[in-house]
Amino acid sequence: MNSHPVFLFRHGETEWNAAGRIQGRLDSPLTARGREQARAMGLALKATAGAACAEMLLYASPLGRVRETVTLAAEAAGLDIATCRFDATLAEVTWGAWDGMTRAEIDQRTPGAMAERERAKWSHQPPGGESYQAAARRVRPFLDAVLANAAGRPVALFSHGAVGRVLRGLYMALPGERIVELDEPQDAFYRLQAGTVARIDAGG
Repeated sequence: MNSHPVFLFRHGETEWNAAGRIQGRLDSPLTARGREQARAMGLALKATAGAACAEMLLYASPLGRVRETVTLAAEAAGLDIATCRFDATLAEVTWGAWDGMTRAEIDQRTPGAMAERERAKWSHQPPGGESYQAAARRVRPFLDAVLANAAGRPVALFSHGAVGRVLRGLYMALPGERIVELDEPQDAFYRLQAGTVARIDAGG
């Protein structure tokens, strides 16, 4: 198990988060609150990791809302954003044809669709989209590689709500039905170390 910490972040609040609109692989910019959350997470990372920030590996989703978050957080933490490795493996789970819609709009288009999703959330695949189960297969090799890196130095991952759930759940060896119920805060992040997961509140 990794002796150095892996810090796992979700992006700050976006305009579509505030509007209740599903983003998936689509994008929207951070709100003023989201930018403040990103800065607060960077300051909390600096306070938590201390001198170890200087040797930290940075990985992030290439989607714009995460790019904006990691840039602000890295600046607050004193990290060099130029060293960040943007990896599509950390991109959010897509809802396919439902990306960009609200849940009410999905149910209006396909009555009962959201109830069906809730009944089998781990394996449910939206039309043209990706299930949590498929996302777990996608990110598992990446997580294994990150944990190998964390044997020698700390790592910070900046990703999304659903992918963050999957990464934490795989780390804790949780069953799928519990992974999909994990929280996905935008004002806190997680430290994965030595087989345990700790929540670190950042405020913002």
